[in-house]
Amino acid sequence: MKIYPYQVKIHHAEHSFGKKIDTNLFNQFIIQKDVIKCALDELDKISFNEKDIKKLTALGAKVIFKNGKEAVNFAKEKNIKINFGEVENDDIHAQWAKNQNKIILNKKYQNSDKISEILAIAASILHELSHAKDNDSISSIQEEIDCLGMNSLAYNAFSKKYKNVFCGGVSKIIKDGVELYANLYFSDNKENLIKRISKKYGNLSTNSPNHEETELAKEIKEYYQKSKNII
Repeated sequence: MKIYPYQVKIHHAEHSFGKKIDTNLFNQFIIQKDVIKCALDELDKISFNEKDIKKLTALGAKVIFKNGKEAVNFAKEKNIKINFGEVENDDIHAQWAKNQNKIILNKKYQNSDKISEILAIAASILHELSHAKDNDSISSIQEEIDCLGMNSLAYNAFSKKYKNVFCGGVSKIIKDGVELYANLYFSDNKENLIKRISKKYGNLSTNSPNHEETELAKEIKEYYQKSKNII
């Protein structure tokens, strides 16, 4: 099992990809359908801005899915299940559990009626599907750079589609998750991004299968080693 900032065990009903996603999403900004279906429906419809993609790749992140539909189709093809469940601590948003072929979402969001949270869940699902694409249990600094870049692309896409939708959002999945990383990836202050990823993932190797290390991964590792006085 891969363990990420999103994680763990589940004992609740699952959402599978055996059925067509046909949920009508937002009705006057009230969620009326299943939260996961709503999130998947929105993810299925987003495209990423070309300028955002260029900035991301120039920074050192690999674009794993070209749009949301490709990610949702991948999940369907691989029969990846998505459900809410218990997590190790309240700061964890979601996880990819390879041995269960499952993405597990923090159960505290399962009854959400906030559009901002639904969209943040969609971005988190994209993050975990990006991990799942490798079909292994190995992670690395570079893999985290790539997967965090994907949820940052999704955040920007949703922000442009639904103007001001994240304004005033206080949920951790937004403020300490998708919004935080989007701000770090698309600002001109790379040092803050290096510090954040170093703090969360600096102990990992710089590369892993399908995630060849970039200069950014090397810089993060170097910063981590210096901060820990590792020679």
